[in-house]
This record gives sequence, structure tokens and C-alpha cells, in this order.
Amino acid sequence: MAIYADNRLRKQIRKVLLINPHGKIKITKEGSRERKLAVPSLGLGYLAAGLLKNGFDVEVLDVLIEGFYNEQLVDDTITYGLDDEAIGKQILNSNPDIIGVSCIMSNRSRDVARICNIAKQVIPDVHVTIGGQHPSGIPEMVLNNDIDYVLRGEADNSFIHLIESINTKGNLLEVGGIVLKDGGNLFSSNSQDYPDVKRLPYPAWKLFNLEKYWEVGISDYEINENIGKRFMVMMTSRGCPHRCYFCTSAMMSGRKFRQREINDVLSEIRNYKEKYNVDEIHFWDDNFFINNKRTKELLKRLINNFSGIQFQVPSGSEANKLDEEIVDLAAKAGFKKLFVAVESTNENIQNKLIDKKVNVGRIPYIVKKIQEAGMIAEGSFMVGFPGETKKHIDETFESVKSFGFDRISISIVNPLPGTPLYEQCKRENLLYEDFDVQNIRWSIENIKLEGIERGYIAQKRRDVWVEYMKDRIDIKKYENEGVRIGGG
Repeated sequence: MAIYADNRLRKQIRKVLLINPHGKIKITKEGSRERKLAVPSLGLGYLAAGLLKNGFDVEVLDVLIEGFYNEQLVDDTITYGLDDEAIGKQILNSNPDIIGVSCIMSNRSRDVARICNIAKQVIPDVHVTIGGQHPSGIPEMVLNNDIDYVLRGEADNSFIHLIESINTKGNLLEVGGIVLKDGGNLFSSNSQDYPDVKRLPYPAWKLFNLEKYWEVGISDYEINENIGKRFMVMMTSRGCPHRCYFCTSAMMSGRKFRQREINDVLSEIRNYKEKYNVDEIHFWDDNFFINNKRTKELLKRLINNFSGIQFQVPSGSEANKLDEEIVDLAAKAGFKKLFVAVESTNENIQNKLIDKKVNVGRIPYIVKKIQEAGMIAEGSFMVGFPGETKKHIDETFESVKSFGFDRISISIVNPLPGTPLYEQCKRENLLYEDFDVQNIRWSIENIKLEGIERGYIAQKRRDVWVEYMKDRIDIKKYENEGVRIGGG
């Protein structure tokens, strides 16, 4: 079967506009406040670089950072970024032939839909595509009259293939990972086109307003003492070989773990040091620590080549891979914190649902080694897996406090579209009736647990976190940093 581009849309694609959507902060009735963050989109940076390499004219509209202090409080949510009028003017001034909008998180999906609607209003014949974890997991829900295509998974190659297919009047169903509607019916490609990470160009940061990100200076989960710090985000690998049933990584990468050459990683860091005089590098790999031998070699090379630059892995570290040598090397390389993904302290959950099967018994040892090396040790935990009892939940909350972490973060288990957890919850009718797949938050309970009233986990989560962290950080400053409204 063949499907071709709608003849009502532009016939030739020369100009591309990539859009990063708004940011959001949820304020729960228990008092939890998500943290305002500003990190440039690594995915759009790579897309832009690939498009430029293939001869297209590319612009980036970063709605979040351009309107970082433009905040709107509606009910319990603060949305920050450019308003609709400003977005419309920017799109019209750019006058692209195709627009690509990033939608990583479900709670941004309605904003993404609104951006697509604005695009069609100001340029009715523009092609509009979206990608990221949320549309990849549930394309049938996000496709509408304002969105022409969803590109599932990694879109570095498929976005270019889509444009080429439009320009040559080719069959769109030959584009890897594409999902589209035709005549009211949903069609999707049977193939996926994963890029060779060793051949990808460096992200096109020249199209981003990096100075604004550095000026805002809220790039991680620490209280900011260094406004103006010049940081860069990058990756040394893509994908993760694990298939933890709550995680979208396997869906996006097909469990294809691909590593860049260490020399190329060092060259990119060197480029950022020379070009931007960076102070800090953030590695946003899906699983930075998975390959012990490579990790140790990379850390040794960082020590020998980049004195004075700090490093961190905000996406977390696989606990089982952290041995004493890696911890020591990370400290010497300039890491200020290691984020340890413990997930669940329930042995049954670890064995059945978490493919990494974290050895929880080693965690106190790892925490001690991180602290002895002079770094901050942060642990991340999840509570509320299907089948957990109130006894399990209470035991988890008590054990969270026992490992000696300097920082803790606790997420309520939620079903992300495209994950085995989501499919289980749908199949077994485990979701509350008001579950909103377009507004999933880690502070909200959406999975029914027998014998546990709704709200118990959320309140317990808040109480445990505040009690643990109150003597370690300034909680009010931490939660309200960068917020202009609703900050009380």
C-alpha cells in the first residue's frame, strides 16, 4: 500500500522550523511542587544538525526559554513559555514548509497540540509533525487535523526521509516509524530507522539561545548557587539494553544500545570548551554506566583532558554498575553528584518488574563510597507498583530513609503510553476513572491498589520527603526557584 502527502499541503520542503514546547509545574494539594527547569532540547539539536547537513534551512523556536518568566497559573498548574500570540508571530515570521514539535512528556501534550493548531491557523498549508516519547507511545490519540504525522522513536533519519518523500512524491509509509491518518484510517510504517550514533553530527547549538539558559541557570535538581554557569548537554551513547516495564527507553530505541567512540566524545567536549568556555557537561545518556570497561576508560580520559570542568549524569546511574573504582574515577573527573536509581526496595518488584534487578543490599555501601569521594549521593525511588500492598508501601518509605543518601526523590508509579506497565493497567482495569493520559505526573496516584485509599501515597511521599530533606536543603528556595507567580 502507498500513501502520499496531502496535495493541499506544500509540495516542496526547503525551510524547517523545530519547536520546543512550554514547561510546567504541578502544585498538588499535599503541597508538592515540581521544580522549574530549563535545559535545551538535545533531541532537537540533533535533528537540526542532521537537517542542516542535508542542505535544509532550519530554525529553532524554543518556547520554554524564550518565555521562561512568562507564567500562567491555571488551577494547580503553572505553565511557562511564550504565549499563543507570540508563538503565532514567530511561526509566521519563520514561514516554514514543515514544522516539527517535540513532545517528550505527556503533561506537555496539550500545549504541543495547541502549538500545532496555531501553526495551521497562521500557515494552513504547512506540514506538521510531532515526535518524542508521548506520541510514540500513543500516536492514535495525538493525531488530529492539525498534526499530519507522528514519527515514533528516534527520528534523526526518519525526519529527513519524510521530507525527501514529500519532495519526491514518494510513499510516506516507507518512512521508518511514521504514523499518519488517511481518510479517517490510521496507518503506520512497519520499519524503524535507528541512526548510527558514530556518524551523527554534533547538535546544532548555534540555532539555540544558550545564553538565556545560562542566565536562568536552572539546569538540574540542585539549589542553584551558580547563576550564569555555562553548561552543555550531550550524550555518549543511545538506548538501553534493559526493558524495565515502566520505562519508555526500550520503546524509543528498540533496546538498541549504541556507543560513540570515546575520542569523538572528547572532541565534542573540547569543542564546547573552546567555543563556549563551558563550566559543566551534562551527559543525558539513557544508561551512561552500563558498560563498566568503557565507563572507566571514559572517566580516565576526562580526568586527563578536562581539569576544571564539572560533569554529571542527570538521567541517573545504574546502581549495580557502580563499583568503588568508578566512584573514585567519577570524583576525580569532576562529578559533583551521583544519582543512584534504586527504584523499588521491594525484592519481589525488583525480580519481576525491574529488568536491572538492583541489588538493594549494596546501596548503603555505594552511598558511603560516593560520600567518601566528596560527592553528593542522591537516590531515586518509586512507589505504587501494581500488586504492592500498604505494608509494602510503608516499608518502602521507611527504607528510603535508611540508606543515608544526601538527597532523595520519590516518584509515584505511573503508566507511560507504550510501556508494558501501561498495557497491563489498561488490560486489568487498574486505572482510576479520571486518569488523564495527557497529563501524567509523578506526584499523582493513577493506579488502583487494593487496600490503599487514593491520596495515601501522595501524602506519605510529601511527608517523608519534607522530613528527610528539611535539614539538608532550603525546601522553599528549592521548589520556588525561578518562579514568579504562585511561589508562596
